[in-house]
Amino acid sequence: MTHDAPLSLTEALTPNATRNDTIEREEPTQQFVLFRLEGRRFALPGHAVTEILGGEQPVYPLPGLPASTEGVIHLRGQIESVVYLHALLGMTPPSSPFASQMILMVNAAGLTSGVRVDQLDDVCDIAQSALKTPPDSLSEALRPYVTALFQYRESAPSDSADHDAVALLDASALFTAYQNGLG
Repeated sequence: MTHDAPLSLTEALTPNATRNDTIEREEPTQQFVLFRLEGRRFALPGHAVTEILGGEQPVYPLPGLPASTEGVIHLRGQIESVVYLHALLGMTPPSSPFASQMILMVNAAGLTSGVRVDQLDDVCDIAQSALKTPPDSLSEALRPYVTALFQYRESAPSDSADHDAVALLDASALFTAYQNGLG
């Protein structure tokens, strides 16, 4: 049923389920880069991730670096550090890189650095209304860096209800902690 004339107040208040016309509403979204560390899902804001590099990118270790720094990479004439988020988030860094790992180039808190992730899952838009406040029960190691949680469903058969919680990380807070020698 299409209306050429404006809806009456009664029609406007009638639930959509009882009418045949559809009302679409634009909802603000944010772009996120979803990835995994130790099988747990995390995301960074899309505006903070400037580039995604394959795991085969050579990383050169330097003596005396903190546990949160894997080494440096040479990227288009620039030397950039590569950070292990594992150490900043209270996880154990992998003993050696593996095939599914990627490096996300992140720009935040006045610093550009590579961030080693175990697996890249997706780059997607999430409705702002889907972002939930992190619970008080969040681990102490994650609390300073997680700004929100949201549910994410991978492309899967329609009968699958596989939703995973994703922790949205604050790139500026992570890089500030890194610059302050935490991790």
